[in-house]
Amino acid sequence: MRMFVVIFGQIFKLMKTQKTVQKERWIDRALAVIPRVMASRLSVFVFLFLFFYLVIYTLLCIVIPGLEGFMPDDRVQVVLGNYTNILSALGASIAAGSGVAIHSKVKGLHKRHDDLEESVRGLEDSVRDLHAKIDKLSSKL
Repeated sequence: MRMFVVIFGQIFKLMKTQKTVQKERWIDRALAVIPRVMASRLSVFVFLFLFFYLVIYTLLCIVIPGLEGFMPDDRVQVVLGNYTNILSALGASIAAGSGVAIHSKVKGLHKRHDDLEESVRGLEDSVRDLHAKIDKLSSKL
């Protein structure tokens, strides 16, 4: 009877480790949305528009004398250029942060795997002991 309690205890421990989920803070959920927004089609369209407007269109206005009057104002170029630089820095920090987050998640998965392996070993030992007791009882009969 004790063996069954040990086996069910090991199974319960195994199930409990699988259901352990850490509660996320609201800031973590908010920061998790940023990469999806940065990779959205709208965001890519905005980046392409800024590239063409700030670089290609401006170069065309410089090269073609007739477009000089349509050239973007210096203040507009500074503001949109700063916007682009900030988004670029944000993208770099997201990339760096995601590497750290992935590393910590993998480390947690390895720890969980080790715990599960230990639980399985405990179950195997319990089953082996149970088989030995069954063999011992059957040999007495």
